[in-house]
Amino acid sequence: MFINNNLKIKVDEENKVLWIGIDLQEKLCYSLSFLDNLVQVKDLIVYFIKKENIKYVCAYSLNQGIWNLGGDLEFFVNCIKNKKKRELTDYAYKCIDLVYQYNNNYETNVISACVVQGNAFGGGFESALSGNYIIAEKAAKFSFPEVIFGTFPGMGAYSFLSKKVGFTAANNIIKSNKTYTAQDVFDMGVIDKVVENNMGISEMNKAILSGELDKKFDNPFISICNKVSKKELIDIVDVWVDKAFTLTDNNINRMVKIANFQRRKQVQENTKEQVSTEIEQEIKTAEINSIINSSF
Repeated sequence: MFINNNLKIKVDEENKVLWIGIDLQEKLCYSLSFLDNLVQVKDLIVYFIKKENIKYVCAYSLNQGIWNLGGDLEFFVNCIKNKKKRELTDYAYKCIDLVYQYNNNYETNVISACVVQGNAFGGGFESALSGNYIIAEKAAKFSFPEVIFGTFPGMGAYSFLSKKVGFTAANNIIKSNKTYTAQDVFDMGVIDKVVENNMGISEMNKAILSGELDKKFDNPFISICNKVSKKELIDIVDVWVDKAFTLTDNNINRMVKIANFQRRKQVQENTKEQVSTEIEQEIKTAEINSIINSSF
């Protein structure tokens, strides 16, 4: 059932799974309205978990080819240009609360999981990383484009990646300005499994039914050591907010350009793929410019 414009929930009573389908409506990113919708249903999700004795919460995308393209850059630009630090901080704290709740299993005994069926950029990558168990389909791509406009992913990337691969590797991934394939991030130890396209939900269901998730989390240290504290997330996002208000006009212009890609286009067969391709091209352009500039 749809509980609002952005979320569809289905309860598998027999296997104790709460499936959460995410539908990006207005934009292909964490727009303010989308974020507010997520925040508003947090208590309802906890209610379902307790009422149905849920053991697994699994998030997946209802948008073909897109998991999420990150933070709402149009909103960021507006806040920066008009010196709305409080508004940007409020937005960032909402993001932090959401990834914290998912990473910490809504402070219950469930296992949180993500099926990444499309491209996950910036904050979209961070939200996927908040899951305890992550499956990605082969066509999915992952990137932190924040380096293009002179900042960094501030809503959990450093924390979640450092837990998985260590700080040095996490820092390299974040600053690399690269687009990674699903196989790339699997080989680096960032996600748990790569599956064939269109098979993500099916493979996650198999992993649940076979006891694969239970087996992994039988080790209590995995759950303990992979959880990130709310304070750590807030400390980092506070640095991110301060950094946002030091960006140059050139940084902001690049942010505007990518913000235009995040808006939902007219319905076409190749719309979402085209949006992701254009962002990837912008990443490559920035990488080339960086190489050229370092040569002089």
